[in-house]
Amino acid sequence: MDAAEPTPEPTSTRSPEQEAAELALAIVSQATAITQGDDEALDASDANLREVVADQADDPLTERQEAVVATLGTAGGALAAGLSNALAEARGVDPADVLNATARSIVDHADDDPTADPDGRRLG
Repeated sequence: MDAAEPTPEPTSTRSPEQEAAELALAIVSQATAITQGDDEALDASDANLREVVADQADDPLTERQEAVVATLGTAGGALAAGLSNALAEARGVDPADVLNATARSIVDHADDDPTADPDGRRLG
């Protein structure tokens, strides 16, 4: 960055881990809709993913960028659904249980801030 250029203001007070968790949960939502075969839920999860990405972006998304986000969401959701179904089959459990456990794990890890001390205060 050129010394004359101002430093951009952060667009979010969320940690990178929290933003990653938002995106990961949107992908799990896609996977859940795919696993359930619910077109309405899939449309809602597509809209949610676009909203999450738009909220994290510095500038509004173009139509092309929104299309790419939707494609990435579909690909990620399909991958997560496939892996969840395979694991569920191998373990003899319902795929929804695997996806629920995945979502819980994502939320738990989002709370793990590597820059925080044991009392939760940010270090550095």
